[in-house]
Amino acid sequence: MNDQDKIATYYSNAREFIKQNNPKAARAYVLAILNYAVETYKHAKTIIIKVKTQVFLDKWIAVSMELRTKGITDYVLKCFELPTKQEQALPKVTKKPVDPKPTKPAIADEPAKPSLPSDEIDISGLISESAKTQGWCAELFEKTKKAVVEITLAGSDSIASGTGFIISSNGYLLTNDHVVFNEASQGYYTKAKMSFSGEKKSYKINILFSDKKADVALCSFNPEEVGEFSVIKRISDYSQVLQGADCLVVGNAFGMGLAPFTGVVRFTKNDDGNLVYTAPSNPGDSGGPVLNRCGECIGINKSKTVAVNNVSADGYANATPMDTIEKLLKKWCEVNGIVL
Repeated sequence: MNDQDKIATYYSNAREFIKQNNPKAARAYVLAILNYAVETYKHAKTIIIKVKTQVFLDKWIAVSMELRTKGITDYVLKCFELPTKQEQALPKVTKKPVDPKPTKPAIADEPAKPSLPSDEIDISGLISESAKTQGWCAELFEKTKKAVVEITLAGSDSIASGTGFIISSNGYLLTNDHVVFNEASQGYYTKAKMSFSGEKKSYKINILFSDKKADVALCSFNPEEVGEFSVIKRISDYSQVLQGADCLVVGNAFGMGLAPFTGVVRFTKNDDGNLVYTAPSNPGDSGGPVLNRCGECIGINKSKTVAVNNVSADGYANATPMDTIEKLLKKWCEVNGIVL
């Protein structure tokens, strides 16, 4: 499915949820449409395309705000070419044709083709003007390369590797507790370093705080020593994550280097409190960020379920969800006077 088809499908899905009086679900698809439009604006090659995209953005940002704060208003209904509440209340008038003519019978079960509102700009034109990419996964991975790190650890009797990601320009990163904990000595590794994808130079990291139950560890590094790096943005409202949503995970499987892998959300939170998604997670991928299409972190990759009730399981990767992580970060920061 190309970008134009995806946008048309998102619009069609949002319209159906509007009909079902479900503003929250409809807004999720409106945000998906806006995400494409934002990328189009950023990569627009001409002023005309930028202006057209800005008009498009202004309208659908307003729709998104209406859905979030007021629900399904007449403005929202008009934007989706649906009858306003006043129009819905009017009695229906049927007209009998004066001179009915035989018409060609409709083809049964012919699917309706989703389309954008007739008064909107041609989104396909905007997409064609945007920078050529090899898919959202590749594009998102490129953007996160300077924010996700390979972690190497060493103790007196063992070495290990894993993944971490930077969450603050002040020099803080997250990973799993089990990544930085040495099971052999039952203590935390004494030497921990991080490195960026494709770079040989490594930097010392300090293990600050950890929570075994949530499997989360907060570490620090010297930002002045590292120089250029970026930060992974954390999703502000975890309740916005929906089942079936796309996700991208970046990991360091078997210590072979950072690489992306994708899946879809199975459960936003299962009985164990985990974010569960389809993904081929392997040793070394632990501690990597689970990202939504906007590049926001929705959890930390930590494990995979291999069997349920002695039955082999496939495609059940687990992560600590971001709402759980945020509670830990808030506690650690308040107690220790840390500013992320």
